[in-house]
Amino acid sequence: MKNGYLFFLLILSANIGELFQKKITTTLLSQDKVSSENCKDITLSPNSENVKYNGRFYVKDEVTWLAFSGSAIEFYLTGKSAEVILAGESNAIYFAEDQRARYAIYIDNNKILDTTMGELEKTVKLFENEEEKEVKVRIILLSEASHGGIGVKNINVNTCSNSERVIRPSEYKKLRIEYLGDSITCAYGVECKSPSEPFQTTTENFELSYAFLSAKELDADYSGVCYSGIGVGGGQNAMPQQYTKVSYNEEWDFTKFPNDVVVINLGTNDGGYQAESKHDEYIQEYTKFLGLIREKNPNAYIICTLGMMGGEGLYPLIEKSITLFGDEKVFSFFLPNQDPEDGIGSQYHPNWVTHAKDAKIVAQKIREILGIQ
Repeated sequence: MKNGYLFFLLILSANIGELFQKKITTTLLSQDKVSSENCKDITLSPNSENVKYNGRFYVKDEVTWLAFSGSAIEFYLTGKSAEVILAGESNAIYFAEDQRARYAIYIDNNKILDTTMGELEKTVKLFENEEEKEVKVRIILLSEASHGGIGVKNINVNTCSNSERVIRPSEYKKLRIEYLGDSITCAYGVECKSPSEPFQTTTENFELSYAFLSAKELDADYSGVCYSGIGVGGGQNAMPQQYTKVSYNEEWDFTKFPNDVVVINLGTNDGGYQAESKHDEYIQEYTKFLGLIREKNPNAYIICTLGMMGGEGLYPLIEKSITLFGDEKVFSFFLPNQDPEDGIGSQYHPNWVTHAKDAKIVAQKIREILGIQ
């Protein structure tokens, strides 16, 4: 009888344990279901509250356009998955594939896409994870403005209810540098291995330019304003007439992102002014241009340079312009010309080796002028 009673207790205990375990399992499954149901799809805009901007951009029809070489947005996303809706310019998408706007997308500093834009609209998957986490996203225009920009329409995220903030901009740096230039600053042909290679946007990469690399070395934010073939002289197609714009119809607001330093690397395309009879005209044009730069950047240091592809004949005229302008925060230096032993890029433009070497020179010059380490 006693053994029977013990046996009954053992059976009862086992059943209670099994029921208790089932209850725990059911509760856990219920919690998982609730957690999953709390995840939701939301659509975000790349506005100033949500993203950080590098370089010039403009907003049209609720699309943020990355307009110049190196123009980029950067932000942190928290979610299980995300995608971005991109836009292409209607005229630029009809270019040949190797002439269209080139762009790249990074997740946590890992490049997930490097291509050209051939569509009016394109959806790109950014990430997809089993569990929610925060990632850093960067979208950057690698090619120059004349071949079209990249538009960012929306960012779609699947996120869970426990996310404190789904999107936030990455941090702005303490130093901001603007680089003005021609095809050299655009990194024209920087990835080419021979001067006989033709121009292609697929070998133009602002991330390999002296401008991008010197800003990176200085831990600075940057802005690139550059066009192939442009100079200081030349009328409506010259930099003095284009500098204040962010697109053909949009003026840039210099008050939103004040520059600490402006680097001018122009003159390579101004060879027509090397004749002595043209010297005074060029000095007048350059001095006037310095006045425009100072007007738009009242507190910035202005650094004028030339070189990499020649320019020895015009450099003394730039120095005279600076003297005539009489501003103690304007400086100049000459960049060494490219060394053929380092390789030559497309149509005799500097390749990535030359850009990397000159980036260190530019960064060091900025350190000296600003008195920083």
